[in-house]
Amino acid sequence: MSTDRAAAELPRLSLAETVAKRIEARIAEEGLPTGHRLGTRDSLRREFDVAAATFNETVRLLAARGTVSVRPGVKGGVFVASPPPLVRLGRKMLELSGDSVSVSDCLVMRDALEPLLAQEAMRHRTAADVADLRRLAAAMAAAHGSADPFAYLAANWALHRRIAEITPNKVLQHTYVSLLEFVENRLRGVTPDEPDGPSEPGTAADGGGPAPDGTAVHEELVEAIAGADPRRLSAAVAAHAALTASRRGGA
Repeated sequence: MSTDRAAAELPRLSLAETVAKRIEARIAEEGLPTGHRLGTRDSLRREFDVAAATFNETVRLLAARGTVSVRPGVKGGVFVASPPPLVRLGRKMLELSGDSVSVSDCLVMRDALEPLLAQEAMRHRTAADVADLRRLAAAMAAAHGSADPFAYLAANWALHRRIAEITPNKVLQHTYVSLLEFVENRLRGVTPDEPDGPSEPGTAADGGGPAPDGTAVHEELVEAIAGADPRRLSAAVAAHAALTASRRGGA
């Protein structure tokens, strides 16, 4: 995949996530019950004024989180779902605030889960999974050095979330994604000028800005998952852990 094409993919991924957050906010603010019909795909797409591909990605994200369900037919559409207990647990994580839970603590826990998550991804990945991971890694490379300090973050989060989606172990998947979303939500409220905010692209996705070889580290992680060599995977995971630890001062 060319860098130009990867760069074009990034805005769509970021916009899809933005629309997903707006729909989640509506459900929460209006207290919409399970089974409430949000609308058809087309009506919602027109309401949020996005392309069909972008809204399809939005629906995929929301369905994966257990936020919505999609029903076919004349009376079908996009409905508020009844999230399973693991998803509700993840939402409880997002409700935590103040000093009770820190971004650093979540990143430490996330890093602890990543070796298992990578092993699961290598064990269960399909050709379609690998194609998605390579596309997202290319989007990360395209975002490196972007003027938007959160562009690299968005691409990084998208890649790690997609890796998590591969495992059939729902406990592992939802625990990891909950930690990732907690970090994402906390960091989106921090501006680049604030002391704890990102000062360059990628500053918090891995606990700090992307190292010179940060994109290469993630590309190698993807290729290791695509392969069948456990030693290569262990080395890739170790390189990623070293990258994240160095950006947190070894924490």
